[in-house]
Amino acid sequence: MIRWAKKRLWRLIGMRGHGDYIRAFVESGECRTGLDVGCGHSSVLTAFRPNFRTVGLDAFEAAINEARARSQHDDYILADILKVEPETILAWAGGQPFDLVTLIDVIEHFPKRQGFELLERCERLSRKYVILVTPNGFLAQGPEHGNPYQRHLSGWFGHDFEGLGYTVRGMMGTRFLRGYGALPRYNFPGAIKCDWVLAWLLRAEKNYRRAFSLLAIKDVRGVPARLDGGFGGRRGKPYELPFPPCGPA
Repeated sequence: MIRWAKKRLWRLIGMRGHGDYIRAFVESGECRTGLDVGCGHSSVLTAFRPNFRTVGLDAFEAAINEARARSQHDDYILADILKVEPETILAWAGGQPFDLVTLIDVIEHFPKRQGFELLERCERLSRKYVILVTPNGFLAQGPEHGNPYQRHLSGWFGHDFEGLGYTVRGMMGTRFLRGYGALPRYNFPGAIKCDWVLAWLLRAEKNYRRAFSLLAIKDVRGVPARLDGGFGGRRGKPYELPFPPCGPA
């Protein structure tokens, strides 16, 4: 009974994560293939195999080797996405664009100007959706785990993505109680639980400026037509992404 109550409470106050959004796309049948850019040694896409084909791409050879050893993906590509054209990457991966391209905690590792180029290349690799996650603003980080690509070189804000057609949500608690590596900013018992409660009170998922991380989603196909017969026609229904119900990542 207590365990059931805790689970219900979590579903009430928990913020959705990128896994929830990906699950909604996969379970609906709309996405059957995915590319994880900057996949590292583990991937959120792995959980949806084998009915969902995944490819991991990373510029750090040790990360690719460990991902392969752990059977994280169906295929692997060792490449710097800014140095290899998207068409070449697609040719290596089978020739067709992916239904979904993920960029999880990657864009902040590039200078800002290169980050915008990275987004443009990811959109060229996808035929449906791009999902990215990044800290809300600049968060300093060094070359963790011996990987020089882990250093943070830029900070990103919601308007950076909204201006490119992305829908932005908050995730990973609040920016007030989280710090380096998304760990608690203050060391006291129950710090993470307090952060989740604060995020719920602040509605940080929708009011993303209060969240620790940003989640941005774009349908690269654009929005459907909403006017029939030109300016004098009737209006169609507003376009909305299929956001999943609230729940833990």
